[in-house]
Amino acid sequence: MACPMLYVVLFAAVSLSLFPIISPSPTKTVAAPYAPSPSPIAHSSHELLQHICNQTSVYEFCMEALGSDPRTASAPDILSIAKIALDLAMTNATNVRKYIDCMLKRKDLKPAALKIALEKCGSWYESVFYSFRSALVEVGEDDAMTANYDAQVAGDYIQDCELEQSFRGVSDPSISAKGQVMMHFVRIGDTVTDLLWPSS
Repeated sequence: MACPMLYVVLFAAVSLSLFPIISPSPTKTVAAPYAPSPSPIAHSSHELLQHICNQTSVYEFCMEALGSDPRTASAPDILSIAKIALDLAMTNATNVRKYIDCMLKRKDLKPAALKIALEKCGSWYESVFYSFRSALVEVGEDDAMTANYDAQVAGDYIQDCELEQSFRGVSDPSISAKGQVMMHFVRIGDTVTDLLWPSS
């Protein structure tokens, strides 16, 4: 039985086919500069989201992914959006791991080197999940510096999966595509946790 191809939540519209490898575009920095205000409702959540996404290298993906989550519409501050972003990253890491597990159950999975690589990738994506989970806990504990580090470390594990396939001379395009989506979450997590650091 074929594995379901769409495990990345919220992405009926946000798929790699729409965002192959997103790079910053000079025409995409459309949001007005966001200036924090003593009043939490002085700026809309949409303006706040634009402010955050403008500082990532994946503006369209960031706006679509976070904007599609119903929690974002009432998010009053960067911390709230950081929690949403990290939670979505965790969910997607879990879904990639489930997808890999599904592939490993296929009796026609060949060559043997691909199976070995995917077993390693399953472990790497478990580590991706725990890195994002640590970052989520840390932003809740007002430790943005450590959260930023853990969000970046998640990217190392994603790359380890690609390196594992390359090392064994195999490649699965569906895993690579999901890895690109996960790297977009790494970029968002890096940005949003960096924005939580106190100004020096």
